[in-house]
Amino acid sequence: MFSIDTQTILLGSLAVLAVFAAVFLRHWREDPGRIEFVLWAVGAGAGSLGALLALVSDSYFIGTSFAQSYFLLAGALAWQGLRLFDHRRFDLRLAVAGPALFFVLTASAPVFEQDANARLLFLCMLGALYSGLIAWEHRISEREENLANRRATRIWFSLQSGLLFLTGLATFIAPLPQQDVSAGLPFWTFPAVLAVFLQSIVAPVTFLLLLRDRLVVETRWASATDSLTGLANRFTFLDMLQTLSTKVRGEGAFLYVDVDHVKRINDRFGHSGGDEVLKNCADIILRELPEHALLGRLAGAEFAAYVPFCKVEEAEKLAHIIHDSVEQQMFFLGGELVPVTVSIGVAHGVMQVTADELLKRADAALHTAKVNGRNSVVVWADGQRPSFA
Repeated sequence: MFSIDTQTILLGSLAVLAVFAAVFLRHWREDPGRIEFVLWAVGAGAGSLGALLALVSDSYFIGTSFAQSYFLLAGALAWQGLRLFDHRRFDLRLAVAGPALFFVLTASAPVFEQDANARLLFLCMLGALYSGLIAWEHRISEREENLANRRATRIWFSLQSGLLFLTGLATFIAPLPQQDVSAGLPFWTFPAVLAVFLQSIVAPVTFLLLLRDRLVVETRWASATDSLTGLANRFTFLDMLQTLSTKVRGEGAFLYVDVDHVKRINDRFGHSGGDEVLKNCADIILRELPEHALLGRLAGAEFAAYVPFCKVEEAEKLAHIIHDSVEQQMFFLGGELVPVTVSIGVAHGVMQVTADELLKRADAALHTAKVNGRNSVVVWADGQRPSFA
């Protein structure tokens, strides 16, 4: 038998949750568009209020029904906040339904007022449900966005859900004493109460860790991609090219694409017009390339693509498809139809040709296309100067 100081545990939960409520509110003030911070702040505040009511009130109605309902509300809002964090729809009515049902039944049904075991069973099952829902949300999101702390968080909430479920079942095996619940409690209450206290610490911390993980991923992504097109930037493309060409060790083709006369478009329609043309051209190139191709933006109007396992004839055909697709695309700028064309240099290599050499050959082929009036495809042939195609 164990003696549990529930007052100390409630006081600790009150303080911890109040601090986290303030932390989430501060995050929301810095980024008002993130409503999940509001839900997590309100949830932590509800848990803190529940602990306060349980501490100061001797009334069953306030100290038990109200207090425990607020604990459940904290879990429900944590669940809905996580859905928002992972870009899924949230439903406040669904979040409030469980705590409201618990309050109504425990405040009106005599069986819950007279039997602490029935009340604890109901509370544990709802708590297990919310912890399980949070774990399930992490399981779904883990497939889409595998953040560093996602798996550990899912495991924690799964264990918490299982523990609360077993705690509810334990009321049938070793029920709580009906007269004095502060002394002589069954052995299973100690780990259960300790786990609930740890939940008040771990749950908010996991949300903050996930936020940090996402910021790290977004920062890395921003440094690796071109902000306008979303393609790999020059540094990332060349780095990936070296890795991919080494792993492939076979035939591959390099396409160097330059959008013709972008400066004229910028001068006439502003940089926003030029940006729109570049973004649309990037989308066209990406659409026409095979799925296994690597595409990046190397400079202002220059795009590069590496296509592994691609013969020279296939590469030339692919370049003409991209050229024709851009030429046939209708670009409307300032209410005016603007013709847009591209020049493409194509280089082909086998195992002994390095990625750097491919890039140089495609660059030379592209230069030839520009010298000969642009709006064309030029193919580099081994042992030959680039010829106008």
